[in-house]
Amino acid sequence: MEELNKLKSIDLTSCDEEEIVELFDIIEAKVNELSNNDLKDFFYILVEILSKRKGIAGKRAHEILSSLYPRMREDIVSLLWSDIPYIRNSALAIIAYHRDRDIVLRLLKDKDKDIRKFGIDIAFEMGDSEILEKAFDDEDPNVVVSAAEYLARLGYEGALDKIVNKVISIPPENLYELLFIFESLIRLAYPGTPELIERKFHDLSDPIIKDIYVRACGVSNNKKYINYLLSVLDDESVRKNAIDSIFSIVRNVSVSDQEKENIKKEIESRFTKMSPEELEIAGKIIQTI
Repeated sequence: MEELNKLKSIDLTSCDEEEIVELFDIIEAKVNELSNNDLKDFFYILVEILSKRKGIAGKRAHEILSSLYPRMREDIVSLLWSDIPYIRNSALAIIAYHRDRDIVLRLLKDKDKDIRKFGIDIAFEMGDSEILEKAFDDEDPNVVVSAAEYLARLGYEGALDKIVNKVISIPPENLYELLFIFESLIRLAYPGTPELIERKFHDLSDPIIKDIYVRACGVSNNKKYINYLLSVLDDESVRKNAIDSIFSIVRNVSVSDQEKENIKKEIESRFTKMSPEELEIAGKIIQTI
């Protein structure tokens, strides 16, 4: 094909973008007439354009690759092993667009942990909670925490039991893994999150643990945490989150008149230390109670 030969001969880096797009359009219209060898050549040109041109030509290359997915499925999947991040991300987006569950499930079994992570990324883009749940059995912490994060971002509460069981099975020294999964539980507003943190860590005053614990208290719907949250209001590093958590609790549970007075007194005594944003939330707490 004349247009394909022309694409092969020009400098794809410096060539005018309109000329490339025009050639693409002509070849795409005749793509069903291409031999397997010509189709492969066209595929490699499209990938090269993706790696070199991010404008209109790059966008058209992505669109055509996506349209070719039924015929060039394995070739496009192979781009996940590319050294170029943009190429990998383009392949990921195409697979997700075509909602190819079979490929995603295959990726989850790959020996390369990065490829398994791509499988999780695609499952998230597809909104497939069933596939994401399968990742909890993966040996790589990054795959596991990504699955938990994605399920939380999808708001899928059906995975709570699996996430909680995973937390219980993780030793305290695996801090990175635990913190990310606790973040997912907070996002899912799991009321038992503070107790899980207490079970894993004895020193809740550690700055990293303290911050996530303060935020976890806010999803507990349990007023027993209010006194703790009031006690940390002098700590500037967690004050905003503590105020937010107190507000979250008092909006959802009943407190006695004596408790109301104590909350009001403790908050008002810190007014001079609070930022405008903190004062705004503090005011809402006092109004609510």
